[in-house]
Amino acid sequence: MTEEEFHRMEQADLREAVLDTLTDISEVQVDMEKPVADRVEEYVQKVGNPFLVRVGEYAVKIGYSGGQETLEDRMKQYIRKIAEIKY
Repeated sequence: MTEEEFHRMEQADLREAVLDTLTDISEVQVDMEKPVADRVEEYVQKVGNPFLVRVGEYAVKIGYSGGQETLEDRMKQYIRKIAEIKY
């Protein structure tokens, strides 16, 4: 994969996604015995665009961060943000 292809996949617009054309990642299996680099390659080969996938009946846009925050940190931030929303 070229850097240009990678950037194009990363910039894919969720609003333009066609659900039936996306890979449902809940059905993707990767050989966990392989080294990490090989697992990543296998996953990308199976899903096509690792930034725009399907989970059941939902299209999901995935972003990757180089930061040090954990998923738990992010979930706490998300819950605080939702708690601030006034209906």
